[in-house]
Amino acid sequence: MPNLLLTIKTKIHFQKYSFHINLKKQDKNKHTNVSSSLFISREQTKNYNTIIYYWPKDKSEAEFQLTHLLSFFTINTEIFIVGENVSGVKHALLILKEHVIFKKIDNAKHCILIFGILIKNIKFTLNKHFKIHAWKNFFIKSLPGVFGHKKLDIGSQLLASTFSKKTNGSVLDVGCGSGFLSISLLHYSPYANLTLIDNSIFALTCSKSTLNINKLDGRVILSDVYSNIFERFDLIISNPPFHEDLKKNFNITKK
Repeated sequence: MPNLLLTIKTKIHFQKYSFHINLKKQDKNKHTNVSSSLFISREQTKNYNTIIYYWPKDKSEAEFQLTHLLSFFTINTEIFIVGENVSGVKHALLILKEHVIFKKIDNAKHCILIFGILIKNIKFTLNKHFKIHAWKNFFIKSLPGVFGHKKLDIGSQLLASTFSKKTNGSVLDVGCGSGFLSISLLHYSPYANLTLIDNSIFALTCSKSTLNINKLDGRVILSDVYSNIFERFDLIISNPPFHEDLKKNFNITKK
């Protein structure tokens, strides 16, 4: 756990709300600052010279996160990247080769630890990383790491095919991701009152962008399943995730 590091001061930044609240409950180290947001700020990185990054399963997600993160740090910042070999962690050497000098320092149990030093500043542009899918008369905006980023999920399309004009009242989209299901429902029932929730701030950013580009309305709330939901709904729609990084995980469905 990063909160066990023997540092004078540690800042831990999550983009998944559940990780944030779980660590806040466990953490008794007053020197640890835990935050949760899509992007860190320059103020948050001020006076820090070391980064520890846990490589995800998606290479495009890692590139998105790392280029943004490193854009705030100064030359000679040290970065440690750790991940499973099957996740493509060695890809870090390629995507950052112009900006970071790397060397492998350890490997065990199919994992690898890479060390690097930032030698050239990185510029980050958010719009460069958005992917836009066309569906019927709508557009779906998605960022790397969000479910359905590479292509529209066939399971979500199957669920969307069951929506009808008879839907009305308040609707909750659990695990909204890019906002595809909500957009699909509003296609048939434009007067439905939509609330979109997700554990990932990446996903919520996509859902907001999808609603905005289609000029549609909906509440977007950061919530670990129902943790921040305090009202009743007429209908709940969801295509819950069955994986967490490289492993199957049915916890969301059980919740």
